[in-house]
Amino acid sequence: MNKVTDAPSHRSAQRARWFWHGRRSRIVRGVDHAAVMSNVMDGGMLTPRYAFMAVMSCGIAILGLLQSSAAVVIGAMLISPLMGPIVQLGFSLCVVDFRMMRQALVALMAGVAMALLMAMCIVWLSPLKEATSEILARTQPTLFDLLVAVFSGLAGGYAVITRKGEAIVGVAIATALMPPLAVVGYGLAVGDTHIAGGAFFLFMTNLLAIALSVTLIAKWYGFGIDNSPQHTVWQAGVIVVTFVLLAIPLGLALRNIAQSTWTANLARAEIQAYLDQQHGSIERLKVESHDQQVAVNLMAMVPEYVHGAQEALKARLEQRLKQEVTIQFRQTLEANDRLLRDRSSLDELRAHVADLDGQLAQMKMQAGMDVASRIHDLLYRQLGEVSIDVLEHKVVVHLAQGTHLDEAGIQALDSALEQVEPGWQIEVLSAPIGHDTVNSEGAPLESTGSEPSRAP
Repeated sequence: MNKVTDAPSHRSAQRARWFWHGRRSRIVRGVDHAAVMSNVMDGGMLTPRYAFMAVMSCGIAILGLLQSSAAVVIGAMLISPLMGPIVQLGFSLCVVDFRMMRQALVALMAGVAMALLMAMCIVWLSPLKEATSEILARTQPTLFDLLVAVFSGLAGGYAVITRKGEAIVGVAIATALMPPLAVVGYGLAVGDTHIAGGAFFLFMTNLLAIALSVTLIAKWYGFGIDNSPQHTVWQAGVIVVTFVLLAIPLGLALRNIAQSTWTANLARAEIQAYLDQQHGSIERLKVESHDQQVAVNLMAMVPEYVHGAQEALKARLEQRLKQEVTIQFRQTLEANDRLLRDRSSLDELRAHVADLDGQLAQMKMQAGMDVASRIHDLLYRQLGEVSIDVLEHKVVVHLAQGTHLDEAGIQALDSALEQVEPGWQIEVLSAPIGHDTVNSEGAPLESTGSEPSRAP
């Protein structure tokens, strides 16, 4: 009974194998393997054109990265000088041709060295040396970058074998390789090993993934079909081990980024919930997580200052995130109707106070002028010319020619002045002056005549 029921399924499986075998045979027969291999050999050689394009591409890339200009970086991608040697490296692994592999590696190393030297020279000569967002984006490779490189390699191998869309695939390959290589040059030039190391890991990840993907697509189209079983096992082992070794750290990096993103989103939600209670809003927020510690930098817009907000937010975030939190919280008052009314009232009060100060100053000035007039009348009748300083409460008496006062006379003048206006001082000078004038602001009276001297 089992034999009868198993026979149709066996025939179906056999027909499926024949179908796929026949289809793959047609695919393999439709490819001119000799022509493809000749094209691959020519494209992967170290030529002056290749060297020039590698240098120019990396130069454009580093200038775009320093300016944080995505458009300029895309311009560097369009040149795609590393396409030939990478494709040749993948084909050499497929057909197990070590001479071709050596040629591809020489071209790659020479292109990388020249590109790095060009990038470092530009950074050394450039006044712009700050790490831009375009640079930092290529220092933390993840599993997604590996997938981009795999898809680029598969598309590149297909385009080379079928001779369709090489330029478009060249862009994809350059996207995965030239900008990280330029960032490596930047990191070496500024002495930042963290940036250089991260970008180099991304560069090598993409290079190996693209080359191995080209190997897989070339194998599908019948290249290396005459390889021995040992070669096939060796190829499979190299591909699997390489992808596993790349995928583990990249997967961990992707997990860390996902964890950081989740933490930042959770912190934002908790902060916004707290600010909603205070009728405020987030103006700027930055959340960073390192080693089970979260750093929060927050600027919020609030209608009025909230006392103890930083401590309250710290406690809420630590309870929600289950991690230690350090927070910097700055509050900005928003221009609401109440605040505008308060500011308007304050401006009106200031204007009123300024007006009162002006009136008081005028009253003091008038009072001072009245006192000065009385003192002047008193002393002028007795001694002649006088000068009065209203602000300093000081009287300067200028004796007439030939007039002298002894100490008793000066004391008598002081007593008379004290009776008229207490708190004033008197100074007697012997030289005559022209006439006295009174400054409208209460400054010392200016006189004309000879230079006065102290009376004996």
